[in-house]
Amino acid sequence: MRAGIKDYYAVLGVDRRATKDDIKKAYRRLAREWHPDVNPDPKASERFREINEAYHVLSDEEKRSQYDRILQSGDEKSYRDFMEYIQDFLDSIWQGMRRAPRPKRGQDIRLRIELSLEEAAFGCEKEIEYDRWTDCPSCEGLGYVGEPEKVTCHACEGTGRRVSGIFSFPRPCSVCKGRGYIIRNLCQACGGRGRVAKHGRVRVSIPPGTEEEEVLRVKGLGHMGERGGEPGDLYLRVVLKPHKVFKKVNKDLHTEKFISFPMAVLGGMLKVRGLDGEEIEVFVQPGTECGSTKTLPGYGYPTADGRGNLVITFRIEVPKLVDSKVRGLLEKLAKELGDEGVETRRGLIERFKGLLPP
Repeated sequence: MRAGIKDYYAVLGVDRRATKDDIKKAYRRLAREWHPDVNPDPKASERFREINEAYHVLSDEEKRSQYDRILQSGDEKSYRDFMEYIQDFLDSIWQGMRRAPRPKRGQDIRLRIELSLEEAAFGCEKEIEYDRWTDCPSCEGLGYVGEPEKVTCHACEGTGRRVSGIFSFPRPCSVCKGRGYIIRNLCQACGGRGRVAKHGRVRVSIPPGTEEEEVLRVKGLGHMGERGGEPGDLYLRVVLKPHKVFKKVNKDLHTEKFISFPMAVLGGMLKVRGLDGEEIEVFVQPGTECGSTKTLPGYGYPTADGRGNLVITFRIEVPKLVDSKVRGLLEKLAKELGDEGVETRRGLIERFKGLLPP
């Protein structure tokens, strides 16, 4: 055998004619001995990985057969190709086989937040109520109180790994989470999780110009992490409440304004209140028809590119009840217009003015 070819049989301390059961027993013995959580040797982690690597190759009949042929031939190029073939898989598996569970980032929380049109347009502070995982106050997130009382995990016999799957490759033990031991003096308040569910309130800042369906991220207000991991984030999906006066269309605001029949005919000035409460003077053109619109630039929804338009749709208000004086004027106007009821706009305006008292 060439010097550049690793002898996996020697790594596990078994004969080349060893059975699958012999290989498994040797692996379990060595894994317990060299587990980084119980072996203080600085080289324990490297040795432990080598043991797992050897077991991965020798426990799989196809890989073992291919490896045996390489050993017999001493072909280092074939060995390098073989190792390149399995290395990506070994690396991906090893990521989950560290000596102890690493800090784990908390999960994100996603909620829906309802805003009025004014709140979304001009920004505001909102109080949010929700449940989240936080560090257990009794054990400060450790999962145990005092010094941990460690006992060997019965499920994996202290190796931290259990053999499963079609490749017969050891994976982290689900009982001890790959540690090789379990802790007896778990925190009673959290059951050893290190976290407890807590209902709380937080205030979040809504920026001006927030849009419908926009998702706002609040860093660090998700679930707390595990084993000292950083917390997740809070994501708020914006839903705009229907407005009584305005309808938002992209960056424009649409509204309806009722005007009297005389104003529709004669024209005039009226006041319209904008989204921010400002009173805007609007000139109504003489002869304004029902359904016609007027666009006011700069009074719409605020965005990073500036405010959109305020679009006013005029509706003519027709009174259901009128007194005798008004009725007389309307009857006189109807008589002046005649049965056809069709005149030019200017002619109609002049006739209507003539009916009004001086």
